[in-house]
Amino acid sequence: MKSVFRSDYYTEKEIVKQFALNKKTSELIEEQINYENSDLQLNIKEILLNGIQIRIINEKINPPFIVEVEHDFPFMKMHFEIQGNSKYIPKNNKSLAVDIPDGHYNLFFLPKVKGTLTYNSPFRKSVEINFTKDYLKRVFGDAFSEASSSYGEALKKDIPFLMWQQSKPITPILHSIIQDIINCKFEDSIKKIYLESKVTEILTILFNYLKNKNNFETKIEEKDYLKIIEAGKVIENNLKNPPTIPELSLITGLNQCKLKQNFKRVYRKPIFSYITDLRMEKAKKLIREKGFTVSEAAYEIGYKNPQHFTVAFKRKYNYLPSQLKK
Repeated sequence: MKSVFRSDYYTEKEIVKQFALNKKTSELIEEQINYENSDLQLNIKEILLNGIQIRIINEKINPPFIVEVEHDFPFMKMHFEIQGNSKYIPKNNKSLAVDIPDGHYNLFFLPKVKGTLTYNSPFRKSVEINFTKDYLKRVFGDAFSEASSSYGEALKKDIPFLMWQQSKPITPILHSIIQDIINCKFEDSIKKIYLESKVTEILTILFNYLKNKNNFETKIEEKDYLKIIEAGKVIENNLKNPPTIPELSLITGLNQCKLKQNFKRVYRKPIFSYITDLRMEKAKKLIREKGFTVSEAAYEIGYKNPQHFTVAFKRKYNYLPSQLKK
């Protein structure tokens, strides 16, 4: 399996990368890739499992950064653009363009990849998960066709597939799983089992979305969609003191009824639930990774009473926040 990347931004002009994604292995193979010149600082942690490749990318570039890309293998990928943006335009008009803005994700299948990647943000942070058909069949077994629905049909017919015509915002639950992958501290066989379980968890969530896609794909005008994305970012940036629904209505220019209805369509949950989920995920990170006490974390995400925070945390996760310290 070979990938070729061509760009004037590369010192070599062309980079050829060989992959062993389809190679059966019981081991975890991990590689750190660093590349730097005057226009590019690239750091990639690449993890190869049995039929899975995880790429954790941190990139500083001089935009617009344009790369010609070509793969000699079918491309099955979950792409989470945590920061920055990524846009693929195929040279074959029978294929599909894939546009993933800041804070969005998509799942796609491209039988052939030959086209142009463009990055227009000076900083990028993404998690890309590639996998094989054999991996999917091995994990989902006889239930694969039913579980994968339209995605499985596209694989069977060898036709391009894009889960969302318009990439969707990364939900709190997906963001949490991605952070688990990024911050995994396990080693060797335990790390392999852990990461495989996380990839399977993401696929299970996405396949469930596919089965219920009609419920999620209610048409929203693009201008209203962008306003809902703006509302989500305002919430994310003000978790300690989140705006009220009337305040969000003023910020976005949407009436309260339209704001609430469209927010639930885009983020798949009501505004209050979304705020709670983000707060709890941030609190988990502060306690587990930053060493905050439960009280400090509670205050940091806007709870005046740590006891109220503990009750809300227990209700959501079914364990106490203090157990994160153990």
